[in-house]
Amino acid sequence: MNDLEIYKKAASILASGENVALVTVISAIGSTPGKVGYKMLVWGENAATVGTVGGGLVEAEMISTAKNMLPETENQTFRFELSGIEDSEKGICGGAIELLVETFDKGNFSLFNELSSVIENGGEGVLISIISPKKPPERIFVKDADHIGTSAHIGFSGGDIESINKLVAKEQSAKKTLDNGREIFIDTIAGQPMLFIFGAGHLSYYISRYAKSVDFRVAVCDGRAEFANKERFPDVDNIIVESFERVFDKICIDRNSYIVIVTRGHKCDEIVLERAVQTETKYIGMIGSKRKTATVLKRLREKGISEEALRRVYSPIGISIGALTPQEIALSIVCELTKIRRLGDVPETKHMTISISKSPQEIL
Repeated sequence: MNDLEIYKKAASILASGENVALVTVISAIGSTPGKVGYKMLVWGENAATVGTVGGGLVEAEMISTAKNMLPETENQTFRFELSGIEDSEKGICGGAIELLVETFDKGNFSLFNELSSVIENGGEGVLISIISPKKPPERIFVKDADHIGTSAHIGFSGGDIESINKLVAKEQSAKKTLDNGREIFIDTIAGQPMLFIFGAGHLSYYISRYAKSVDFRVAVCDGRAEFANKERFPDVDNIIVESFERVFDKICIDRNSYIVIVTRGHKCDEIVLERAVQTETKYIGMIGSKRKTATVLKRLREKGISEEALRRVYSPIGISIGALTPQEIALSIVCELTKIRRLGDVPETKHMTISISKSPQEIL
């Protein structure tokens, strides 16, 4: 469950007049199952939950704790060391995790409603939680990071604002101690990237589903209304029925956009690619074999497209996982989109599996 679903659910619960607890991982050192920014809601007599802060005993304790806090509106922090012995239920990850539990009443409905609206519409901002144990939760949402300093009562210094802006630029969240000694949690709300899928065939169907599941907004572009429609793509954010020659005049592509070209043939691919390389998009991927890719790129060079522009193209597309079926190929493509989003244009990373020949002592 992503942040949008968490905030929408919180708004729904608060609108009904019921209190809700929000549990957030605010720091993690070493190997921990819950990462900074993981969230979980807890509400009701039976301690219903959505989301996760990593599972296991830590999550179970947080559910129980949050349930007990629900009658009041307050915030508390909890720290767990995860370096127990092998039989310890708290885990042997070797790290430490800190969580913030905040309980909200209906007076906070507008905050969660606004957060839901901003994220749903591709907006961004900074959500600041003031960590003041045993006091009512105080959260400040700033749509523009440049205006953080206007929250004068918090006491931001110039150095505080600079370090927060660095977090925002990297789309990161973190716990911080301000120069005045106050502790806060900075939760960066990054604008969801927009994926433009050119082509509305069977492969596009799976790409759109996987991409939505990892928080991309998705637009499908194709001139065939019998393919590009809400019946086939019920979850996408936009469907543009237009010829590939004219569709770029109807869409807005920026540096937070991704382009995947999977049209019905190489001629259409070439039409789209010629326009795509002239945009500021973060990623351009085109389906096809090495031979087809070389042919299309050669034709674009002959049309005067620069070598620099063509070097931006990922083709053949996708992470190498030995994909055969449409589902597997779509998965490999969305894996590549995620890699570019999180790591940038770097070589594929090595497999993380630890050699079974190593002892725990050697690993540590």
